[in-house]
Amino acid sequence: MEILQRAVIQDRLPHAMIFAGPSGVGKRTLAILLAQMVNCLGGQGITVCGKCSSCLKIRSGSHPDVREIQPEGASIKIEQMRSLINEVAYQPFEARYRVCILDPADQMQLPAANSLLKTLEEPPSRTIIILVTANPYMLLETIRSRSRVLQFGGIPQRQIEEYLVNAAGRSREDSRLAVVFGEGSLGSALAFNTSQYKEIRAQAFQFAKLLLLEGGFAELSALSSVLAKQKDSFQDWVEALGAILQDIYYAKIAPQRIGQQDILEELTRISDSASRSAIISAINGLKQLKGALRRNANRQIALEALFLSHQIRGRATVN
Repeated sequence: MEILQRAVIQDRLPHAMIFAGPSGVGKRTLAILLAQMVNCLGGQGITVCGKCSSCLKIRSGSHPDVREIQPEGASIKIEQMRSLINEVAYQPFEARYRVCILDPADQMQLPAANSLLKTLEEPPSRTIIILVTANPYMLLETIRSRSRVLQFGGIPQRQIEEYLVNAAGRSREDSRLAVVFGEGSLGSALAFNTSQYKEIRAQAFQFAKLLLLEGGFAELSALSSVLAKQKDSFQDWVEALGAILQDIYYAKIAPQRIGQQDILEELTRISDSASRSAIISAINGLKQLKGALRRNANRQIALEALFLSHQIRGRATVN
């Protein structure tokens, strides 16, 4: 943000910018904020009042000089780009700067990208084009070379947690869990369904205990049968099992790295009872399970095979 503010003050704002970074870290939000900054009627050039007619129109998406272009269907099409090019050929209708935001820009069809390239080669005055993307290298190299790239990193976990608690009204425990799985993305953390995850995690935890604490095959087979029938949530269950096994491993070697602090005692208890080699064997077995699932293996058979192969590896280690 400070880089953009300095550019505005010095009247050196690039005509084309690429906002690149993970989903949910505020790229589009900053693009909208920049559109307000350069067109605010009540600010001082580097601030946004948020109350003037220009700010309100931009925020509501009704400003005639601020355009957001998003995919129609699966992609941004040549017809959309032609419409944009026709618009930017003229001076802004009422704003100081026309701002065009393409989000996600990497979804442009090749003809659309090529037509944009011509505009970037001869940029119109008083027009700013912002390309928002999580995959900047999917853009044409010629587009990247003609644009200023601003790389966005993940938002610090503490900031996301405080936002979820104070602004979203979530409990501290649920906020911490959402932060772990948000991976630096505020959007992902906000979308994370904590209650749903805890239900799925309970089944994954049960499977992990059977796997690591030498449960019986009959019990595991019965659980595998139930899990295999949950088509909509099965992949989420697999990911939850992976997160649990990872935290059990961290409880053994680096407790400070445990993500799911709300079940710290249970994770530690299993970690203390299982050998390090057994935990690593389970993690490797899960990797093989994911490979089998990608090959459309029967889910119940794949889970039972994970259990049996893990037991065989455990006996081989002991012997």
